[in-house]
Amino acid sequence: MLIHCLTHGRTIAQNYAVYNSYYLNPYLYNPAEVATEYSYLFVNHRQQWMGIEGAPELTTVSFNTMINESRAGIGVKASSFKRGLLTTSDFLFTYAYSVSLNQKSNMYFGLSGGAISNTIDISQADPMDPAIANYLANNMQPAANFGMVIKSATGLNFGVTLPQLFAPKFNSAGSFVNTTTSPLDNVVISTSFKRKVEGKIVSRRKRGVRAKVKTNDAYAPLEFYAFYKYSKAGNNQFEVMGKLNLSQNFWLGAAYRQSYGPTGSLGFSINRFLLSYSYEPGNQPEAAFSRGTHEMQLGLRIGKPKKYRREAPVLRSTIRVANEQHSARFQHKEEDPDDLRDQGAVKKKYYVVIRAFGDFTAADIYKKKLINEKYNANVFYNEADKKYYVHVFETTKAAEAHEETRNLKHYSKLREARVLIVTIKEE
Repeated sequence: MLIHCLTHGRTIAQNYAVYNSYYLNPYLYNPAEVATEYSYLFVNHRQQWMGIEGAPELTTVSFNTMINESRAGIGVKASSFKRGLLTTSDFLFTYAYSVSLNQKSNMYFGLSGGAISNTIDISQADPMDPAIANYLANNMQPAANFGMVIKSATGLNFGVTLPQLFAPKFNSAGSFVNTTTSPLDNVVISTSFKRKVEGKIVSRRKRGVRAKVKTNDAYAPLEFYAFYKYSKAGNNQFEVMGKLNLSQNFWLGAAYRQSYGPTGSLGFSINRFLLSYSYEPGNQPEAAFSRGTHEMQLGLRIGKPKKYRREAPVLRSTIRVANEQHSARFQHKEEDPDDLRDQGAVKKKYYVVIRAFGDFTAADIYKKKLINEKYNANVFYNEADKKYYVHVFETTKAAEAHEETRNLKHYSKLREARVLIVTIKEE
């Protein structure tokens, strides 16, 4: 019985840990998730089959953060998995880096490396047993995992994790011969919907004074999560979860895990502390075998939010071009900026305008200031409203003008940039 427990237990130890609180701490499953807006410290404890001696018990401590004003994140994670006489411990250091897909979507890549060890409580076993001797002689191995995740501003995320990059050696329960696995023998595929919403104005009391403040880190009322865990060993598993945010500080959740059954959860967020609890009534060897499986996670949000640094594009308005002379008049009516229909002898141009002035001297001074800042600035006079407009870019393509306007607003100090449509009368 002891030999079977050890050999079977080691096989399971190299497979998946099970967590119910991944919605609060996705780093538990995917190393690419370490780059978060805040720094977080989490302690997670899972007790399977409460009330049964020697039942599986998993404790995990993790810390993760994004490096401020960068596109990288770091994290550390340590866990201890006890079942019977056997304890598996691991320690991992994680580094993640992001690539901007566009202004609202990022792709993160994460890599963890460390070590994993197995120990046996020999006070309750025969130290001369060959199986125990083999474990004690091979109880330290390298460990690593890899993950990627795509995050979008819509709240829809997609991730893939390879939880076992190194090929750990373990004993076959049938023949005790050494066998190995490949990195693709275990794969976790995940998707989620968790959308941030604009903060709300609420009334809060601080130092005895009630004032109106804007909430931060608010999310849409409904969140959804789904996992598919593939294993070449054959114990594939599918899991879905829904989370209902009843308020910014309280939520309820329900999940279903294949072969485990349903799970219920709830959680609180108080100031910088987060607490979640979940309960699994099923997955017991037989009815009323135990008091079910319990999991609790305590989190601490540390410091101020970190800023993500996007790679600034090359601004077209800073690329030096030859000055062009033209005769232009401004439209007196609003037009669709993407309407490029043929208008005969009338040609449209799109100008990225920064400011308008009632006096030429002020407009010229501002133009020279922009030129000193390396922008291609020029001045228009609009007969319709008798104002002088300073612009930095002109094009016959609406898409280019609107893209340059967005880039100026996101990556420069020219936040007031906007597009004006000008019709050019061809001679």
